[in-house]
Parts: sequence; structure tokens; C-alpha cells
Amino acid sequence: MSTGTIQPASDLFAEPRPIEALGDLFANLWQVCYVTPDLDRGMKELHDLFGIENATEVPTEGAIFRKGGEQVEWNPRVAMGARGGLIIELIEPVSGEVEFYRRFLPKDDGAVLGLHHLAVLVPLGDEEWSSVEKLVNAHGLSFQYTIEIPERARLAYVDTSAMLGHYIELCQLQPADTEFFSGLIAESA
Repeated sequence: MSTGTIQPASDLFAEPRPIEALGDLFANLWQVCYVTPDLDRGMKELHDLFGIENATEVPTEGAIFRKGGEQVEWNPRVAMGARGGLIIELIEPVSGEVEFYRRFLPKDDGAVLGLHHLAVLVPLGDEEWSSVEKLVNAHGLSFQYTIEIPERARLAYVDTSAMLGHYIELCQLQPADTEFFSGLIAESA
């Protein structure tokens, strides 16, 4: 590769590695998420300090959010961006069931970003989803929160903060979402 050539992540959304052990999740990493007390300020920080020029606020309307299987109110502001590789997500907890975001907000008044989760791809299909849930349960963990975005994504938050200091978000993304995220990467610096 010559100097100055920028190669975007070409296989970020390739067929995910089968998940047979919790460690397999890390092979399917596609996103890092930070929480922020102010989404606009967080997007500015990503732009000014890290050169992520395409952070874009995305809607959450239509998403079905559940805690322990029960649908609950959930109102965050969310933005996504990239710089030639992993997707960077920002979440501002606004109202409803958002305390699990707030506990990761920066403690320093000057800081604007706190690590919340690493997002990993799970192969598509109900059988694969159930298999990963059983694996997670076998290790004393659970799908604490789930999100369904019809025709786009199925997501589950697993609280690994006691072990890793952050959550893991399991994701089954439909083509509409992988196309959106691939576009963010392609359009990034």
C-alpha cells in the first residue's frame, strides 16, 4: 500500500464468525459506543478531536425497547459516524429506561464521552440468536435489554461491566442497516 492510500474496512459486515465461545464475540466487533450528556457537544468532540466528520443523528422512532422482556419507555438521542473503520455511536440518555447509559457518563465535568459498549455481529436467524442467548446465560449473564427495529435490526445488551468495564451489544443487522453503515464508512475520511 502506498503512502497516502486510505483503505476503508472492507469486510466489517462480512458473514460473522460463528459464536461458540464468548471470545468469538470479539472477532465480530463492528462498533464502539460512547455515552454523552450532550449529543451535539459529543458530535463536535468527535469531529474536532478525532476527525469523525460525518457523525449523523439517527431516529429511534419505531424501535421496540424491552427490559427483561417487558416493553418500556426509552428515549435516547443517538448519532453514528465513522472514519474509515469501525462505526462510532454516541448516545445521550434523555428519559425513560436510560439509567444503564447514565452510569457510564463521564464523572469529570470537562469530559464529554464515556465508553458504554462494544457492538458485535451475530449471524442472522432465530436459531443463531437463541444459541447466543443460551451461551450468554451459561456464563451467568443475560440479555438485560433488547431492542427490535422492524426490518432493520435485533439487538441485546449484555452487562459485562463487572468483568470488562462496559456492556456488550449483540446485533443482528438486516441489509438495510449494513448498507447504511457501509455508506457511513465509505463517505468518511
